[in-house]
Amino acid sequence: MKKFIALLLIAIIAMGTVFANGSQESAKADGPKSLRISWWGGDSRHTPTLAAMDAYMAANPNVKLEGEYSGWDGYYQKIVTQIAGGTAADIIQIDQPWLSELASKGDVFTVIDNSMIDLSQFDASFLKNYCTYDGKLMGLPTGTNVNTFIVDAKMLSDFGIDPNTKWTWDNIISEGKKIHEQDASSYFSSATPDILRFWFEIYIAQLAGSVVNSDKQVAFTEEQGTQAFTYFKRWIDEGIIAPFAQTSLFYQKFGENPDWVNGKTATAWTWVSSMGKDIGSRQNFETRQFPVMDGAVNTGVLMRPSQIFVVNNASKNKDEAIKVLNYLFTDPTAIEKLGLARGIPSAAIGREILASKGLITEMSEKATNEGIAQAGDPQSVYQMNSEVIQTMQDVIDEFGFGKLTPAEASAKMIQNLKATLATM
Repeated sequence: MKKFIALLLIAIIAMGTVFANGSQESAKADGPKSLRISWWGGDSRHTPTLAAMDAYMAANPNVKLEGEYSGWDGYYQKIVTQIAGGTAADIIQIDQPWLSELASKGDVFTVIDNSMIDLSQFDASFLKNYCTYDGKLMGLPTGTNVNTFIVDAKMLSDFGIDPNTKWTWDNIISEGKKIHEQDASSYFSSATPDILRFWFEIYIAQLAGSVVNSDKQVAFTEEQGTQAFTYFKRWIDEGIIAPFAQTSLFYQKFGENPDWVNGKTATAWTWVSSMGKDIGSRQNFETRQFPVMDGAVNTGVLMRPSQIFVVNNASKNKDEAIKVLNYLFTDPTAIEKLGLARGIPSAAIGREILASKGLITEMSEKATNEGIAQAGDPQSVYQMNSEVIQTMQDVIDEFGFGKLTPAEASAKMIQNLKATLATM
């Protein structure tokens, strides 16, 4: 009997411990939910995003939001590493071209449907073309982003160029070279090696439709590639752009080039979402449409999301992450605080609220409308693949440094692209 009582007491104590632990776990579960949000950008994006997060926490005291933000350099590699290691944030800002690459690795992102967020706020074709993978909606577009061509109207005028010129591929050279001819330290275009790749893609798209099509095939011929490289060789030879040896130091950050900052280049290719950051403290900028050749197959002008917010499918707080996304896209307070940090909002309510508050600048609205009017076909997922992009960039770098003739550059790019595509 004594042995039975002793065992009973041990069992009761053990059960008490289990219940106590259960209570602790329950208390822990009922405690503050902690979510991480990851994005890249500059202070003009960090500050308003943090302000919107603070507003959400004020309205939801049981939630703690932590921001993980940085510049562009190394962001993609960090996200890939975190996803592979299971340490990615709950909500992740990604660039649109990365969506298919990352989503193809498995159930990486939470599938979004109308029961989670009012998708009627977004253009259905925009979501389908840019935010889906394998027929499933994987994220939401932060803004409608388009290519834009910005010009320093005063600088052009100072060099005897009509600032209202309608730009063509020919007069970019005939007019643009006047700047370098008059001032050896100044240039028409602020084209770093990566910016020249974007110009190359536009030119090839007008000739052949695209660089790589949706059938995973190189879309242009050696003759067309040679024509494109021959044209851009004139940009280098005739002083439309500065030598690669000078601009390659500012790869993917042309806005930091002292020549640009100090007003030594008159025009730039950019995205509307980063237009303000790229212009910086410079004045007198206006937007223009891109040149389009006669008989162009495609304008090559890109329209796509500024970025995409996705929810990490491994998040322990997916439901709350969806609520946070819904807040950032549809809550008036969040919309006003975020402003144009990620371009003109894709959600209708976002555009309405910012327009009513006078927060959409005339220049941003004009650039967006011009870009939408000129926008060409969406690029294929293969052309947007990071390995394909790097393959193009490598050849353009060799060409820009004078190591390849136009014909050699065309042949090598096609050969290397075919080899890259064969591995995908």
